[in-house]
Amino acid sequence: FVLRQGSADAQFALWRDAFSAFEAEASQRMWLVKPGEGGNRGSGIKICNNIADVAARVDSKKKVWVVQKYIERPLLVHKRKFDIRAYCLVLQEPRGGPLRAFCFRDAYLRTTSAQYTTKKFDKMIHLNNDAVQKHGEDYGKFESANKMSLDEFQRYVNEQHAKEAFDVRGQLMPQISSLMADAVRAVSSRLNPRGIDHCFEVFGFDFMVDASFRCWMIECNANPCLELCSAYLSHVIPSMLDQALSLVLSRFSPQDSAGDGTQGGHGGHCGEGGTRWDPIFSSDANGDDETVSSSWLESLPEGFASGDAESPTGTCLLGRKILCLKSKSLAKRKGSGADLAAAEACRELAASLN
Repeated sequence: FVLRQGSADAQFALWRDAFSAFEAEASQRMWLVKPGEGGNRGSGIKICNNIADVAARVDSKKKVWVVQKYIERPLLVHKRKFDIRAYCLVLQEPRGGPLRAFCFRDAYLRTTSAQYTTKKFDKMIHLNNDAVQKHGEDYGKFESANKMSLDEFQRYVNEQHAKEAFDVRGQLMPQISSLMADAVRAVSSRLNPRGIDHCFEVFGFDFMVDASFRCWMIECNANPCLELCSAYLSHVIPSMLDQALSLVLSRFSPQDSAGDGTQGGHGGHCGEGGTRWDPIFSSDANGDDETVSSSWLESLPEGFASGDAESPTGTCLLGRKILCLKSKSLAKRKGSGADLAAAEACRELAASLN
């Protein structure tokens, strides 16, 4: 929910309906309130669990605010919360060509240092931003700079969630790239309104994974942190930037990259131009297409296209069926029943991705 006029905004009334619905159906009350413009590195974020606190926050300053549902049942790593940073390259093909987007294959996890609980609102428990975590006493105690590679995450999943047989690159990354593609599709006409050739940008997308291995996009950052704070990031980030520039600069040469994975100086990576950047969106193919890449998501309510989403049955309740997990599945995790429920969720997810 994007609020431009504080609690007087029409979106606030819609959010209030959603708050009541989540509370009644699943006893979920946690929401994030954060700056809607110029905010990054975890600054200005507040966790709230009642309507009065949210109203007070959005009325505290005349600015754009975002009120976002907090995922109260996330997948954890050693009982600690994590999110995933993934990079997206958006570039304008020359000579009136399409706007294209690519997802870099090597995402990574950002972990917290404190055990997860919803009973405390401590930022060290709930915010994964490095700018927040690096001030904690246990920063780097469990993972170097509180970072994990996808391969390290896969090993953890294999050890701790063997029955789910979850494939990080085969099942998680397709969710990430699909959500990323839909985000770019939603704003593609506004990213380069003047149609300037060769312009490009690298965005940092943040995702979370819930207890049923469902991936959720949290936000997109136009100025992602590129600090080389661990040995792994000292390899990944320079490689990501080098390959992004390789793709962009190849458009200036007479032999523009054909995107068949055979060109460029990064042979064997099999992505666009031989890099690890995989194409996920092209405006010439998708610009007028109302379908989405994230096929597992709920359909938009009737009337949404015409702007009629003012009722509690509209967009304010999208995602409720997934977030409000039933007690017989994941809400009451006990012994093998939890493993079976999560395994079933993984099978359903895999089917939706195929």
